[in-house]
Amino acid sequence: MVKFRININKSLQKISFGVYGLLSIIFGGIGDLVAYLMYPEYNPLRRAVSSLCLGPGWLFFQSGTVISGFFAFIFLIYLEKTFNEEEVNDNVRMCAKISGIISCTSFMILGVFCGSNLIIAYIHGISAVTTWISGLLYISLYNSLIIDSSNYSKYLGYCGLFTTFTLSIMLVFFILHLFPVLRFLMIILPSLEWLNTLSLILWYLIISIYVIHKKI
Repeated sequence: MVKFRININKSLQKISFGVYGLLSIIFGGIGDLVAYLMYPEYNPLRRAVSSLCLGPGWLFFQSGTVISGFFAFIFLIYLEKTFNEEEVNDNVRMCAKISGIISCTSFMILGVFCGSNLIIAYIHGISAVTTWISGLLYISLYNSLIIDSSNYSKYLGYCGLFTTFTLSIMLVFFILHLFPVLRFLMIILPSLEWLNTLSLILWYLIISIYVIHKKI
């Protein structure tokens, strides 16, 4: 039994952590795509991403979201370990790790609690906002660490600024639409949410491919 565990650990160590980033994209993408294809009435320009859980393919959306968040969690844990302590600020690195854990955990929770029930909707909403805020923090911090680290090309960090920008814009519009006089801004939020989703996929994709190619 002990030898079996040792062999499993050795096998896992040989797997590039970039694979976890790709798995996060694959499972999340498949879940969204299948849920979308099974929901003919769904309009991505007028309905939030999470509205897919209200359609016939709700199980695919929710399962894909939870599994995607789980692999993103593992990916970020390994990513934090690749930065040299002599090159980066340790407090920044720890904040990136903690905010990443919070964001991924909240993401998995919003995947579990998704539906029209009032209590479930509140849990989902709080988890979504928590995911966005902590996500903006960890992506910004990881971009900063990547720029300062010799293990990575600075261009990765610069490209990541696009994801930071899209998430910031979405959060700004979300906060503004809470004011009654600006409630009309709600109409653009679904498009911004999908744009942010695509930019997040791009962020994970670029970094995952880079660490696999460079064998970091």
